[in-house]
Amino acid sequence: MKADLDVAGKMKKRMRHKSSLQTISMFDKERRCVNNASLKKLLTTIGLVCQGVYSFAQSNLKGKIKDQQQFLPYATVQLLNPDSSLVKEITTDSTGGFLFIHVLRGYYLVSSTMVGYKKYFSGQISVEAESLKLPDIVLEKINGDLQGVVVRSIKPLYEQKIDRLVINVQSSITSSGSTVLAVLQKSPGIVVNRQNNSIAMNGKAGVRVMINGKLQQVSMDIIVQMLEGMSASNIERIELITTPPAKYDAEGNAGIINIVLKQNADFGTNGSLSITTGIKWAPVFGGSFSVTHRNKNIAYFLDYSILNDHNLHEFDMDRRSTGSGFIKTVIDNSRRQNVTTQQNLNAGLEWKLNNTTFLNFGLTGYRRNWDMNAIAHDTNRTAIDTTLITEQHIHESNIWQSITGSVGVQTRINAKNKIGASVDYLYYHNSNPSFYDGTSVYQQSNLREVLKVDLKKTTPIRFLIANADYQLNYSPFFTLEAGIKTAISTLENNVQVQQLKNNIWETDSFFTSYSNLREQIGAAYVSAKWQPDSKWQIISGLRYEYTCTSIGTKTQKNIINRKYGYLFPTMLLKRDINTEKDFQFSYSKRINRPTYNDIAPWVFFWGPNTFSAGNTALLPAISDAVKAGYHAKQWIISLQFTHTKNEIIFLQPEMDGASDNLVYRSQNLKYLNTIGTTTSYSFKISSWWTMQSGLTAQYQVAQTLHLANNIRKHSCAANINVVNLVKLPNDFSIEVSGMYQSKVLTGISEYLPVWLLNAGIQKKMGEKGTIKLAMDDILYSNYWKIRTYVPLNNLDTHFTYDFHNQFIRLTYSRNFGNHKLKSVKLKSGSDEERKRVAN
Repeated sequence: MKADLDVAGKMKKRMRHKSSLQTISMFDKERRCVNNASLKKLLTTIGLVCQGVYSFAQSNLKGKIKDQQQFLPYATVQLLNPDSSLVKEITTDSTGGFLFIHVLRGYYLVSSTMVGYKKYFSGQISVEAESLKLPDIVLEKINGDLQGVVVRSIKPLYEQKIDRLVINVQSSITSSGSTVLAVLQKSPGIVVNRQNNSIAMNGKAGVRVMINGKLQQVSMDIIVQMLEGMSASNIERIELITTPPAKYDAEGNAGIINIVLKQNADFGTNGSLSITTGIKWAPVFGGSFSVTHRNKNIAYFLDYSILNDHNLHEFDMDRRSTGSGFIKTVIDNSRRQNVTTQQNLNAGLEWKLNNTTFLNFGLTGYRRNWDMNAIAHDTNRTAIDTTLITEQHIHESNIWQSITGSVGVQTRINAKNKIGASVDYLYYHNSNPSFYDGTSVYQQSNLREVLKVDLKKTTPIRFLIANADYQLNYSPFFTLEAGIKTAISTLENNVQVQQLKNNIWETDSFFTSYSNLREQIGAAYVSAKWQPDSKWQIISGLRYEYTCTSIGTKTQKNIINRKYGYLFPTMLLKRDINTEKDFQFSYSKRINRPTYNDIAPWVFFWGPNTFSAGNTALLPAISDAVKAGYHAKQWIISLQFTHTKNEIIFLQPEMDGASDNLVYRSQNLKYLNTIGTTTSYSFKISSWWTMQSGLTAQYQVAQTLHLANNIRKHSCAANINVVNLVKLPNDFSIEVSGMYQSKVLTGISEYLPVWLLNAGIQKKMGEKGTIKLAMDDILYSNYWKIRTYVPLNNLDTHFTYDFHNQFIRLTYSRNFGNHKLKSVKLKSGSDEERKRVAN
């Protein structure tokens, strides 16, 4: 019986194997809580951090803004770091004067803007004395009508920060009209595995995903489906956070991907509209819409996108095993026509109650309807003179829908203290009706068997999350944060299976099942950001998390009943060598907990003798990672080492010698050691041609824990990304990008090399419109090939999966609203609060 490889459909078949249920074993003794010594360690660390607070030398920087005739009030003045990142922003007074106080000594730039004048940038300024007065800054007037003054900002595609790599999606031509998942697949160091719907970052699995800073609390297979239908047109940037600070959850050995939606900081109503049409195997249509409104006291936004994708997936797998004096072979293949309609909605409101307090309300909605018709073939040579051929017609629907709501409050107690709290409720529901109509024929005897199966599955999932945070800005050079969080999740999985026997539908008691999960996580953290002088920046933190997990059925409670707690320290150091060079070092400890799909007692079939199952014996994986990096102008390079105990590896094959079945399930490795390097470089070949490149290379050593004959495997791998941006006359521009991923070790399996070539051309249509033509996978080389060859354990399998990722599309985007500065009255005393709303 062929099962859908779309992992959200993993739960659709839920056809339990009777022997598998009989062999379910309870976990060993539950882990003990962290003892009093651990709690004392936490309190001691907090005390030591607080003792590090002391007074620092501060400077004042002042000056005046004028033109050729007079001093200019209400001009904007920005204090910038040497890399042009913003430190502070103020407005000149009635005499054109400005004053920056409490400035950390070091090197800076000063910028000034005003309607009707060209933007001014100073040279490098050294701030060492207690007070520094700059020469008067003279702005140059722009000739012509002020109504035509337009703010334009072109961000680089990649920006490296102390703890993350920022991908500015709107700076990419080939990302327009694409999906967020496709953008990630082109990003440096990111590998999207479509077989098990997972994402790896810098060679490591265990990635968490956030949207606008909110962690998505469902398993990665569901998130991958969501990102596959989310339009990149509504995305402002993607942040690859390789070393998350202690304020973030410790879940995710590889780090966090934060997807930031578009939000406009201008007063008034602003928005954008995007329409896409294209073709993969069949036509694809999509559109997105975003609108933002803000005034001095309130701001709200709405983002909506829809995508209709008609595609064909082709799957082929063959396996060989030795037994009974000959080589047994099984060959599976299928053609899966599917139509997917996906809608995403994000809305938010922020209300300024007074000068110090803000209320936040958020709402998200998601619906994905996946409908498939497939024909699957299985040829099984069971003996020298016996071959069983099975043909199956499959119709499957997989409907995921969710709604989430959140409410939060932030208040500034005084100039130094700020507190915040929020409560989130998330509800997901999966409905997965499927029908299978199959016929099996023994080729030699022509014996025939007909099998009709009707399957219905429903899975509601609920989350309740609450957290509170405190921030102390002791000085411009020292910030302390602390907080607590609790998350409660419940899940029910109800599968009803019927078979047609003698023209009567009968309930199949072997495959019909019910199971439930309940998990509680409590956490507390403290984190500090410290700048002891103009060269050093230090971020350190400690987080504690305690987890209770239980899974049961109607007949057997607490099949899993596990409790454990861990401390997670984090340390980041940055040393500025000069204005263009710096050195970074970080250490973090993180955890990967088994998902419901990993550990639940379930079984579903890919073929008559090939199936996947849950693994109730899985342990959480704990990793320790160190990273050193160097940055010089446009060049960034880093070296990382990660040791992971009990690394969780998805879809590991095992041969059952007694039944000749091939079983895929998640397994723990004894350990996984990874040494890797990541480097990126951007440079201008000419004034109109810019190239950005990235390379991730790694060496891995893994030791298995679950096989009859455990083995030790090692592998080298590399991922290369290159992006070319070419500016042409008449507002035309071209982007050509490529990606190569070498062979990658995943447990005992190897993902064979894959490469990707994309190109796009863009034309600006006036001030607000843009039209883009782009094509992904020009060489038709982006499909997955996986090989497992471990003769010591009688494993020899190979399969390919073609998603028809070649995609040509045309996208038209148009902005609307207040994008021209028509009045200097945009500046007001609420600017800082307005920026907090925008952020």
